[in-house]
Amino acid sequence: MSIEAALKSAMKTIPDCVAAGYVDMETGMLLGTSVRDQEDAEVLDSLALAVANLFQGGGVAAFEALLRKSGNAVTENPGFGEIAVFSKDRLNIFLRTQAYPDHVVCYICRNSANVGLALTKSHLSLGPVAAAV
Repeated sequence: MSIEAALKSAMKTIPDCVAAGYVDMETGMLLGTSVRDQEDAEVLDSLALAVANLFQGGGVAAFEALLRKSGNAVTENPGFGEIAVFSKDRLNIFLRTQAYPDHVVCYICRNSANVGLALTKSHLSLGPVAAAV
C-alpha cells in the first residue's frame, strides 16, 4: 500500500479529519499527503517545515531536559511521541512513528472532532501508515 493510500484510509477512521501528512523531520519534506480540499494541502506544506522545530526545537529540548533532571522522563527514548495543538478551528495531531523516530504523521481535524476518539484513532493508524513507507 502506498503512503497516500494509508493516509487516506486513516483519515476515514479519524473523526472530522480533513488532512493528513507524513513528514521527514531531517529534511523537512512532506513524503505523503491526503487532503479533502486544496486549501488543506497548502496548510500541510507549511506545516511540514514547522514540524521539526515543534519536536526538536530549543524550547522542547529545554523542557525535556527539565523532565529528565526531575526524573520524570525516560532517557533511552528522548523526545515527545505526540503533540496535540488546538487552534481556533482545528485540532492538529502530530505523532512520531516508533519505526522511524525522525518521521511524524500529522492529522488535521475540525475543532468539532471528539478529541479522545481522534487521538485514539490516530494512534491506531500509526502502524499501517509507517508500514507503507
